[in-house]
Amino acid sequence: MNRYARDKRPKVKPVEKVELSERHARWRFAAAVFLLAFGVAALLYAFMNFLSGDPGWREIEASATKENCGGEFAFLYNLGASGLSARTENRALTKLYSEASEKAYQIFNSDQEFDGVTNVRTLNSHPNEELEVDEALYRAFSLLEEYENRCLYLGPLYALYDDLFYCNDDAEAAYCDPRQNGELRAEFAQIAAYANDPAAVDLKLLGENQVCLQVSEEYLKFAKEDGLDRFIDFFWMKNAFIADYLAGTMSANGYTKGSISSYDGFVRALDDSGAEYSFNLYDWREQGPYMAAVMHYSDARSIVFLRDYRMNDLDIQHYYEFADGERRTPYVDIADGLCRSALDNLVSYSQEKSCAEVLLAVIPVYIADEFHESRVDELTAEGIWSVWFRDGELCANDPEIELGLE
Repeated sequence: MNRYARDKRPKVKPVEKVELSERHARWRFAAAVFLLAFGVAALLYAFMNFLSGDPGWREIEASATKENCGGEFAFLYNLGASGLSARTENRALTKLYSEASEKAYQIFNSDQEFDGVTNVRTLNSHPNEELEVDEALYRAFSLLEEYENRCLYLGPLYALYDDLFYCNDDAEAAYCDPRQNGELRAEFAQIAAYANDPAAVDLKLLGENQVCLQVSEEYLKFAKEDGLDRFIDFFWMKNAFIADYLAGTMSANGYTKGSISSYDGFVRALDDSGAEYSFNLYDWREQGPYMAAVMHYSDARSIVFLRDYRMNDLDIQHYYEFADGERRTPYVDIADGLCRSALDNLVSYSQEKSCAEVLLAVIPVYIADEFHESRVDELTAEGIWSVWFRDGELCANDPEIELGLE
């Protein structure tokens, strides 16, 4: 590989559908370049007028002195809102965020090992050995186990899809595409079968942050013969767990006047003070993605935005689009190793659950051949609400949602 419950459901209003106008389509397409931007009241004004020591909204950036995941996230914070000196708060936040971004980058890394760190790469390199991992990584593994989600074991397929996403032309991509290459499709199915089988590969959680990646002799032999260098990988799910880790670190230290968002659609809004936030809702039309509506909110929440198309430069890591419009994505179905998505995009959110929890709840709904509204409606019993588009209609199952059409 060459690369890196509740017993009773609450009563909810029927799904609301709003027919979207074709007006401003060109403007909406242009707006898509601003990707997953979520607004804050008067945010633009604040950015135009702040000085390093002045209170107000600004982006906290991770230090570039060490490798970290800060480049995939935006951390916006209302400096001074807590009553502390904005300058002092900025320095403390920058230091804390830098350290957390560096740690998250290391422990979730599946391509590189680091001195003194037992990460995903280390586990892949030491199958059938008991190792101690960081508490945050152990919690992530525990959550996957709780939701009975085995997407973690699709590591070999994620690496193969990585090859597809980085192809330079359709001829090369067709060779790397299991839907067009029959021989490759059979290999993908075999790896998916291993990923589905706990007897073949299973990460045992032994308590006190001790784990053991158990891999059968048969799978080890297969991996060696096939040149596979990993058995587990968070891949496209990684930033959901990292967003939660970063948000948890900030909150544990008393910093809650802001929001953390990743380029690929995971948002942790920490602020429960009543400040007004908004999240742009995108849809796909033949000409590409466009901003169709805005979701307004004023509470702390986790937001997960799944989409089967590119919206920014970093998306080259997770998508390939053929000349005929066919798209390949990282949403791999563990049943057969093929990528699929039931909708072009789905936004799900919760005031109670983390990004990873929301994601793991909606994966079975989104990675499917067909979308069933009843399945997202069922998730409202868990405090997870959703917004989606069907044939140009904006649909929502949250009775208290505030939406604005563009």
